[in-house]
Amino acid sequence: MSSQSRSSGAQQPWRPWRVPLDTVRMHRKLCGILNRLTPSNFEAQSNRLVQLAILVEKTEDSDLLDAFVRKIFRCGLSQPSLTDVYVELCQKVVDELEGERSRWRKVDVFHIGNPMVSFDTSLKLLVQYEFDRIVDSGDFRSLKTYATLVGGLLVGGVLLPNDVQGILDDLFQRTLVNDDHTVAICRFLGPVLDAFSASQFLDLLGVFGHVEHILRQEKVSPKTRYLMLNLHDEMVYPQPLDAFSSTRQRIEVYGLDDGSDVESLSEREDFAESTEETVEEAVEEEMSVDEERLRRTCRTEAREDILRRSSIRIQRFFEILKPHHRHIFVSSLLSTVFQFGDEDDATFIAAMFSSDMVRNLCYSCDAFVEGFKPEITVLEDTSIDVLEAYSMMALMLQATGLSTSTVTDIAAFVGSTDTYERFLEAYSRTSSS
Repeated sequence: MSSQSRSSGAQQPWRPWRVPLDTVRMHRKLCGILNRLTPSNFEAQSNRLVQLAILVEKTEDSDLLDAFVRKIFRCGLSQPSLTDVYVELCQKVVDELEGERSRWRKVDVFHIGNPMVSFDTSLKLLVQYEFDRIVDSGDFRSLKTYATLVGGLLVGGVLLPNDVQGILDDLFQRTLVNDDHTVAICRFLGPVLDAFSASQFLDLLGVFGHVEHILRQEKVSPKTRYLMLNLHDEMVYPQPLDAFSSTRQRIEVYGLDDGSDVESLSEREDFAESTEETVEEAVEEEMSVDEERLRRTCRTEAREDILRRSSIRIQRFFEILKPHHRHIFVSSLLSTVFQFGDEDDATFIAAMFSSDMVRNLCYSCDAFVEGFKPEITVLEDTSIDVLEAYSMMALMLQATGLSTSTVTDIAAFVGSTDTYERFLEAYSRTSSS
């Protein structure tokens, strides 16, 4: 800033929204909030962070604000299991800051703040900078987390299509060189395809043209071609929007809650009497129908949650399920991980299994033990298609915190002695790392 501008600024009357801030205390406070941030305490911690963001923005110190935003964004990158939490956090900060500006306008009608020194402006600039940094470093694991995070910010209204257009164009150009960029595109577009305005986002970003251009190329890897074809199908034949406002409502409508079960069994008993069918046969048939319906629901939920990296939805779904049904969801999560064959997905689910909330819900009903048994039984066959299947299974099982004796009992279901020893060796490596 020039001396003339500084002197002219000094002659201006003091504005109450400009306040000094101890940067050291701010940094410590920010780190403390982010370290404690979880889905269960989101409301309390996000409120604290919003108040801190208001103070930081009032300083009108661009360097301080950039450091503040960068810390939040990189914490989101370092915790793939909390991507949806950080998206919601950024949405809340942007909304609350705009509300704070509106309140100041009631005090001073001429107050507009500094649009160049604001949280959302700093975030938009940082998104491009972080993309260049991650791509230059070749850190493809961070790139996939980055893509999920930025896609969520776009759908949440924190970013605009123009803010990410160049990034998406660059990713599409790189798909011909490396498959990991194709995976990043799918992660980026995952939240977009689930959005209410999906078609508008896709048109504004020119995704159709990019996908068709890739599919016309001859030198495209099988993985990239498969992912692009799948993406093309999802765009051309979109899934119908979810008619339910919550998972709980969906389960109630599907007849999987306590009340529905009682009613349906009562109806089956009445039908049994009229057709001379035994009550036992009626109950057994009804239970098998309900369980198959529940398994389909769990598989669908597991796929959506893993693609979205939605830790909040996973925890809520475990809470909604009856205790004796939770092992089905555990098994569905494991099955989905191996279906995708991505080690990052295994790391995400391991983080979920290590959370106190999920552990408490699953320990009480042996959901972990019963959920792992079916998947570990076919582990030898799974390893044919997924080379890291043993280490991925060991990572997720180790995250449950089950005792060594229980793990050994579960491992006994793998089949042959060679497979048993190979798995325990992978588990031992995971535990010692």
